[in-house]
Amino acid sequence: MAKTIEGTAVFDGSTTLAHSLRAVSTLRLVLGLTALLGAIIFLEGTSWDIQWHSLIGRDRTLIPPHIMMLSGVALSGISGLLTVLIESWWARRNKIIAQYSVGFAEIFSGPLGAYIVGYTALTAAVAFPLDAYWHALYGIDVAIWAPFHVMFVASMGIVALGAAYMLSSAAHLAARIDMAGSGTRRAATLGVVLATVLSLFTLLLFDALKDKNFINLGFLSINVFPLLSGILVAFTLVAAASAIPWRWAATSVGVCYLLLAGIMAVFVQPATDWLLSVERLSYRENPPFTSLVALEWFLTPLVVAILIDVTMHRARRKQWSQRKLTLMLALTALLSGTLPVVFIFPLLPVALALQLGIAGSLASLLLGLAGTYLGTVFGRNVGVSINSLER
Repeated sequence: MAKTIEGTAVFDGSTTLAHSLRAVSTLRLVLGLTALLGAIIFLEGTSWDIQWHSLIGRDRTLIPPHIMMLSGVALSGISGLLTVLIESWWARRNKIIAQYSVGFAEIFSGPLGAYIVGYTALTAAVAFPLDAYWHALYGIDVAIWAPFHVMFVASMGIVALGAAYMLSSAAHLAARIDMAGSGTRRAATLGVVLATVLSLFTLLLFDALKDKNFINLGFLSINVFPLLSGILVAFTLVAAASAIPWRWAATSVGVCYLLLAGIMAVFVQPATDWLLSVERLSYRENPPFTSLVALEWFLTPLVVAILIDVTMHRARRKQWSQRKLTLMLALTALLSGTLPVVFIFPLLPVALALQLGIAGSLASLLLGLAGTYLGTVFGRNVGVSINSLER
């Protein structure tokens, strides 16, 4: 029995063409997962690095947490590079494969996600020596909002997003040649990827809660956390709900997001104790029982994820207009910005409200609503593009 792919007959999935597309799909799956692994290694290494600098200090550049972070960057970058090089070689020999790739400079071919992974892994690698130079000029600090810390973390967050595009294109190619069950497995993997995106950018949110980073207008102070958290949470969870064909897609991302924090909680402090003994150093203060980052991890995104899935399901049943759905999703995601609940300090939202006052809280809320609206629109567009991408 014959099937047709782009006008070419494929008999029982046994022709060279079918094997070629299967090989491309498998390549993108394997190297997309490798890029994801690199991003997760970077995430856990960054949590370890924050623990080390906060409790011990910074004694040299190539400490083990930094090596772990750089290993994640290298693994992701090599994955993107290999994908492009291998597909470029294949595309020169098979015009059909070239149709499912994105060309660059009339030399290279590959999936869009591989280019994203490769370029942003490169910017992360460049950020590391620049950060070392920054510290040499201006001294040691543990602020996350240092210029090259932001460049480093944001680059790896985009690496994880690039892995999402690679896995989505692999799933669509697999569906064309009827690889049974592949779509379900890769949809599950896509949820982990988006959870990694959410987790990496969450690292940049902690400094938004510090007094020195409030916008002080003299007569009132505005907290930028609702804006930043709103954009991030709305974007990631709406993208998941739009790209993953499951009813509880956003919820699965929220659960994975907490599991990644659980890995930090189990791994970071024992690793710090071990490294402390090896280096023959001592703590500057009594250490916590677990990772500092895990203790400050935001819990509200899981609640928002559940509400987004419920809202999306209701919107499909009631056939809401796109405008109404966007507004409802934006209002739902606003919870993440107005209620930054963390394990170590559950009453943090109350403390922030008292600190800002009524005027400052209202201004921060309006800024957060603008953020969730932008995040919802952007997340829907990215989710739709992931859901339809073959290249």
